[in-house]
Amino acid sequence: MALRVGIGLVTFNRREILAGTIAHVRAHTRRAPMEFIVADDGSTDGTQQMCRELGICRVSGINRGVAWNKNRALFMLSRVLNCDVIILLEDDARPVASAWEDEWIAAALRWGHAGYAGTWMRDRFLSGTGTAADPVLAPAVTAQCAVYARWALSRAGYFDSRFKGFGHEHVEHTLRLMRHGFGGVFRPEDAGNPIVFYPIEGAVAAVDSATYFDFERAEQNRILMERFLVDTDYRDPWRGPEEEAALRNEISAALRIMPPSTLNPVVQIRAGSAGDSAGSAMGA
Repeated sequence: MALRVGIGLVTFNRREILAGTIAHVRAHTRRAPMEFIVADDGSTDGTQQMCRELGICRVSGINRGVAWNKNRALFMLSRVLNCDVIILLEDDARPVASAWEDEWIAAALRWGHAGYAGTWMRDRFLSGTGTAADPVLAPAVTAQCAVYARWALSRAGYFDSRFKGFGHEHVEHTLRLMRHGFGGVFRPEDAGNPIVFYPIEGAVAAVDSATYFDFERAEQNRILMERFLVDTDYRDPWRGPEEEAALRNEISAALRIMPPSTLNPVVQIRAGSAGDSAGSAMGA
């Protein structure tokens, strides 16, 4: 059976940056068919209309923060569209070379999860060339691009929806994946670097963008993260029936309006089969 791959592009109120990243994804992605969706955290800047004009499936709802928005993409791609590998891009991280996705797919198949080796982190790299076969070893991680194998998500779960706004949610999720054997290693014998992540370069470059950083919210998230540091429990992308209904309704709404014109020659969304698979997954 052929490997099913999806790209989720997460965004909030950065329509122009998003448009440029969509153009880069379409220009440089060579694997087809491939699922391609935008997870939009309640933008009010015309993002919805732009996605419709570009023929891109957009899953959205009220603004709930980074953890929820990334779960929109991860759950839809892994459980609804049945992708084996999911590449998650923030809107300010862009592919810059043809077939950029191949290295990320290889990293998912080898490690289950990998993050992005941003150039601004180079002074913290311990070793490695940044490829899937030889990832960077680093005591820090950034979430502007990340890849997940579906089997890794099936073990560790999704982002914890108790994180609001943004800050620290990706660290907690990555550490939980690592405790299940994906994307890094714990080295308690090394007092200097007891936690080592496996980021790759993956032909992705970050662009300057506005930030919605809120120090108070980030501090609340840091405290929350510290509570979960040794918690390996699987997380659904929701907590409780109300959140589950909200996420499923957001995805159902996105699928209802996904038109056949979302097909394009480079990155494809198979509208008919996606609807079929969604029926069984959403009812599960």
